[in-house]
Amino acid sequence: MPHNTKFISVAALLAVIGCAVAADHANAQSRDVPNVPSQGTPSQGTPGKPPGISDGGGQTVPGPRGPVVNIPLPGGPQTPDGPRGDGRPASPSDGLPDAVTVLEILRNLPHWPGAISTGETSGPDGPPDAGPKPLGGKPATPNETPRQPDRVVTLDPGQPFAPRPSPRSITLPPVITGAVVPEVRPREVIVTLGANATAETVNELSQDLGLDGDTLYTSNLLGTRVVRFRIPDTRTILQVLQELSQDARIQVAQPNYVFTASGAAAKPLPVPQYAPQKLHLDEAHKVAQGTRVKIAVIDTAIDTAHPVFGGAITATFDALGDTKSEPELHGTSIAAIVSARAELDGVAPAATLLGIRAFTSAPGNSAQSYTLAILKGLDWAVMNGARVVNMSFAGPNDPLLGQAIASAFKQGVVIVAAAGNGGPDAQPAYPGAYPNVIAVTAIDSKDALYKSANRGTYIAVAAPGVDIISAAPKGAYDISSGTSMAAAHVSGIAALMLEKNPKLTPKEIRDGLTKSAHQPPRLIAEDMGAGIVDAAEALKVK
Repeated sequence: MPHNTKFISVAALLAVIGCAVAADHANAQSRDVPNVPSQGTPSQGTPGKPPGISDGGGQTVPGPRGPVVNIPLPGGPQTPDGPRGDGRPASPSDGLPDAVTVLEILRNLPHWPGAISTGETSGPDGPPDAGPKPLGGKPATPNETPRQPDRVVTLDPGQPFAPRPSPRSITLPPVITGAVVPEVRPREVIVTLGANATAETVNELSQDLGLDGDTLYTSNLLGTRVVRFRIPDTRTILQVLQELSQDARIQVAQPNYVFTASGAAAKPLPVPQYAPQKLHLDEAHKVAQGTRVKIAVIDTAIDTAHPVFGGAITATFDALGDTKSEPELHGTSIAAIVSARAELDGVAPAATLLGIRAFTSAPGNSAQSYTLAILKGLDWAVMNGARVVNMSFAGPNDPLLGQAIASAFKQGVVIVAAAGNGGPDAQPAYPGAYPNVIAVTAIDSKDALYKSANRGTYIAVAAPGVDIISAAPKGAYDISSGTSMAAAHVSGIAALMLEKNPKLTPKEIRDGLTKSAHQPPRLIAEDMGAGIVDAAEALKVK
């Protein structure tokens, strides 16, 4: 570039803007913040340590401080990098702005918390008082803002935020026209620490940063310790993430993202099962029925006593833990589609089901979960030998979940997910849009695409998902529609393929499904991927 160019570098522009905005931010704080007793700074800390906690494992020795990395911020690239299935995940640095647009991006960085989207209902882990006591941090004083009930909040991109100067660089998200801003759990952040981090490490971080750490567990898929911190004061999530980015003990920090089960409301009138005929299950079951294959269903609580299962569910795990577990429609329906043994025709009736409760729903709302619960559920599924994991839900591009899925993929685990029910104009939904995941869309009995299904090149195949009759809690039956139901059918077919050839890799499973799929007339790849799956044909693929 010639020396007389009128452009300046992004780094130089950020440095100038950061200093000016930080000064303005400090002045604004001195004018607007009420009289709150000082809590110190992250570098000062507070003398003494709070009582220790149980970290769920044996004795560990504090290890070296973790590496310095960029923290992932929401609003990053919403589509995978490169063609679907090329093995290259989307990079947070893709599409970074040049110097001309940096100032505009800074003005549009999201500000937490934003508009409340679900009213006063509490989240999956119940009200704050019902959860475990904080591991550390400073107690609230009468002048501080009390902790609000757990609610799902929507990041508000319209509010400006003045970034603080930081010794670390923070990846700036590109502006995505029409992008859906992800939902996050309010006043919570998730961080990862080195594998040797202990409860004492969490207590020290809590003291130094003025946070309440209430979860510490080891993720085998990530190879790290994972901690959820709650924010007890008036700082926003973005402010806390920027403070965390300056601490060398922390590897990754991000919001606790929210995911929603991808199923529509059930209908009251029964209809016959059409999916078994469309998938040619009678022919497929002469070859395989899923024997000796474990399928994990990460969803709401399943009615394990329902007569359709007949002993198919051998183990369950509650990833939420601190709320009452009651069977719910979505998880019960998905599990029955995958492996019903009586009353209904399950896709893989001889398979073994692992039921994982990571979602729960409030009256009138869709079932929801969050990063930490889903991550725990996936860890447990892989540790207990699941060869197939069904994820009938959709949400934002979650960096930690993406890493965990990539790790499971390398260990030979097939991940099947719903394409999402956001409609034709929706952004790609995750985990379906990750390169290592088989994303499934829904069709009806006449091979027509489900009107509310997402579109996109990340979709691998289509399966029956409209007006699907399945099991419901308390021994009942109901009918539901959505890409969730379609994903469940494909998870069952994957189990059939693994029974016939246990050595198949996740990539080979995907290739077999796409090569054997039926392509309806006027097929649009962004609508149905490779086409409609066929269980009998998939078992013939070498």
